[in-house]
Amino acid sequence: MEKRLFIPCEDHELPMILTYPDTLDPYPCMLCLHGFLSYKEGDGHLLQKSAQYLAEHGIASARIDFCSMGENRASRQMYGVDMCIKETHATFAWLQNDPNILSDRIGLLGHSLGGRIAILCADLPSFCIITLNGALKINQPGAFSLPVEKEKEIQSQGYTIMSTSDGRVELVFSAFLKDLSIQNDTIDHYKNPILVCVGAKDPTIDPANSYDFVQQRKDRSTDLCIIEHADHTSLAKTGNYATLYALLEQIVDWIQEKM
Repeated sequence: MEKRLFIPCEDHELPMILTYPDTLDPYPCMLCLHGFLSYKEGDGHLLQKSAQYLAEHGIASARIDFCSMGENRASRQMYGVDMCIKETHATFAWLQNDPNILSDRIGLLGHSLGGRIAILCADLPSFCIITLNGALKINQPGAFSLPVEKEKEIQSQGYTIMSTSDGRVELVFSAFLKDLSIQNDTIDHYKNPILVCVGAKDPTIDPANSYDFVQQRKDRSTDLCIIEHADHTSLAKTGNYATLYALLEQIVDWIQEKM
């Protein structure tokens, strides 16, 4: 079962789709965070397919559109890491009050830039964090950046025009560039399980982002899942979801083990 909702966040509404299992509630739930200039049904329906698979295995999920993306009607000029963090916090708080969801079993699952947002939201009382090809070097320069010429355009004229991998053309304003430097130490204090998933053939974000993150946390509860032939979206953009489902099988097994 799916429910389409709009929940409050500061001066705008957050579009959210809740997917529930067809079993007795309450359920554990994963809050799913999309990547850069994407949306909740983007990247080959990556998060939608993930939500369906999770529901089939007794796990609810919520997926949102970040500021100005998808159905989110907030101003694109506010689009940046800071606003994405605020929207994640607002959604998490809403989920904690949903009687169909176990309030102490809400996790974060972020793809690409959404993985970075998940790590920056480690101050939330999530029972786990899962990243899919995430930009995880949050305390190091160059973990996620725009092309140099695009940065120069933003600095000179206040915005730039980006072409996405699925053929869209999107505006990016100075707020996004400024927010790329946002850092915090919340992940240093996070004690719950983390699963870092990597497509070994990812051409978009260097897998070293994930490998280095896991190595730095080798004495903590952080696990690594490598899908050898997967690209940035686990081949979801090809329309063949076999690779994504192979990843999701491992993710579900890991979640059930950690619960």
